[in-house]
Amino acid sequence: MKPLPPTLRENRRYLLLRITPATLEADERELYFAVSDAVTALFGDTIAAEVHTATIVREGEYLILRCRRGREDTLCTAIATIRSVNGTPVHLTTISTSGTIKALRRGIRAERKGNSIICTINEAERTGILYADEKIDLIRRDMKGQDVVFLTKDDMEIFHATTTITDGI
Repeated sequence: MKPLPPTLRENRRYLLLRITPATLEADERELYFAVSDAVTALFGDTIAAEVHTATIVREGEYLILRCRRGREDTLCTAIATIRSVNGTPVHLTTISTSGTIKALRRGIRAERKGNSIICTINEAERTGILYADEKIDLIRRDMKGQDVVFLTKDDMEIFHATTTITDGI
């Protein structure tokens, strides 16, 4: 059987999603069920059939989904309502939409590696991560939980950071 010529094929769109946390223990099938359930719960079975969602591939913290052209906004809306996968809290962020998977793969960034450090800023010790491009992500913990504070070396000088000691981890 010959494949259909491009003029007779169904037009599709591909969505690139970022999964937070990146360490989520779920495969493509479980993520598909979560997205499919969200579309059905929000719009119903008829619209879910029109969207025709499919999971293409998961690469680390990224997921590529497929849908019919013209229904990508519906899918993005449903994705925003997903709060957990298999009981694990998760946040899916739509990064971009394209007509080809190749174009989406350009949006996938390599994972950045960093060294754990302890910084003293205004006489308070903070733990964080020092990256090769001299950017520092500090984790601020207080009564309300924890925050990530993004700093550079210049910011460290402005805030009078006295030491940066690596943990050796």
